[in-house]
Amino acid sequence: MPEAPRISRTAAEGPRHEVGPDDLFFSTTDARGVITDANEVFVRLSRHPREELDGAAHNIIRHPDMPGGAFRVMWDTLGSGEPFVAYVRNRAADGSAYDVLATVTPLPAGGFLSVRSRPCTGSFGEVAGVYREMNEAEAAAREAGANRRDAAAAGAARLDELLDGKGLSGYPDLMWSLLPAEVAAWEAGSGLDVPGLAAANPTAAAAVRVYRALDGFMAAQEQLAAQLDRLKEASAQLERQNEAIMAVSARMDALDLDGPARTLLLAPLQVWTHIHDVVGDRVADLDARLGELDDLTRRVRFRIALGRLHALMVARFAAAEEDRTESTRMLLQALDAGLAEMRRSVSRRRRLAARVADRSSSLAHLLEVPRELVGSWLEDTRPEALTEGAGDLVADVREAVTRSDEAIGRLVALSADLGGGAGIGFEELIAAVGELDGAVRAGC
Repeated sequence: MPEAPRISRTAAEGPRHEVGPDDLFFSTTDARGVITDANEVFVRLSRHPREELDGAAHNIIRHPDMPGGAFRVMWDTLGSGEPFVAYVRNRAADGSAYDVLATVTPLPAGGFLSVRSRPCTGSFGEVAGVYREMNEAEAAAREAGANRRDAAAAGAARLDELLDGKGLSGYPDLMWSLLPAEVAAWEAGSGLDVPGLAAANPTAAAAVRVYRALDGFMAAQEQLAAQLDRLKEASAQLERQNEAIMAVSARMDALDLDGPARTLLLAPLQVWTHIHDVVGDRVADLDARLGELDDLTRRVRFRIALGRLHALMVARFAAAEEDRTESTRMLLQALDAGLAEMRRSVSRRRRLAARVADRSSSLAHLLEVPRELVGSWLEDTRPEALTEGAGDLVADVREAVTRSDEAIGRLVALSADLGGGAGIGFEELIAAVGELDGAVRAGC
């Protein structure tokens, strides 16, 4: 058994057992966190008899090494109506530990639904270091007289500090990246028999169609993410060239020229550099819009990954002989909520994509006149007839113009159809979820 990531403040670790590569946990709780349902995987790995789990608080499996701040963040996230994802170390009835990737989704009618799987990417090792630091902060708070609630708040505050140090804007930023990677790795490493599930019965087949529709929709998001990366690089290139152009202004001031000769040589460049001073603000605004698009795309990918887990859970319940109608309905509620969130995000992305295209086009138009002016200047200027240093200036201007043209051209071309394909597969997904809902209602 591979060594488990250490999350405790001390080096000592207790006994543990492994979550299987095909295991998929399911449980539901009421608004207070009391268990209302659990599948056999949950029961088997918790090592509690089912009668002990039914009606018990979900923290019956809480491991003492888990920082309280992690659960503080969980309840804050769920309280805002958003799903929560985290690596969690649980404790079985015999005291042994087992690690899971836990997803918790608030249900529209109240209560929560959780699907958990084996961590597969290796990222738990890095997160374990964060948990250790959170535990240190909580221990220090308790030693200073803090109660359990305040100590958990200290752990959550330390989490924010650590995430900020890693360049993340907050815990959602981590979740959006973590879940899609984990779900993809779990699917690749498990013995998932999707065709076999689809052949079980009509409901399982409908759930598999949702799963595959989510796969197709994810492919569109991956293409959009790649296009966004190219756009951000084009914007960064334009920003670099803009800084190079602004440096030309300082070099102009250093030239040994006076009177009409200085005016004739430098006036076109002064207009050019002045416009590029304005361009810097426009590029910063464009970058902000691209950042919003990136966040929305990551949110959609997160929802797709969560939906894939829920669809697989429905397919497994449908393929099993036992009656899991109520559990399936709850999973359908979670799928519907995720679909509604995706719809909102797709709509907002289309609006943002249109703004990005408008801003890119506006930037190109803004640069047209000064670009023509400096182009004529480059054609008419003879470096060999200028004062010392002017020849180098002309060469630098020519290079900056070429690079700037390349960047703005890429920006306009990439943004022209930005988001046009991001909704590909969404209508198919809506139809597949509708078919699944009909199959569940029909009880087939």
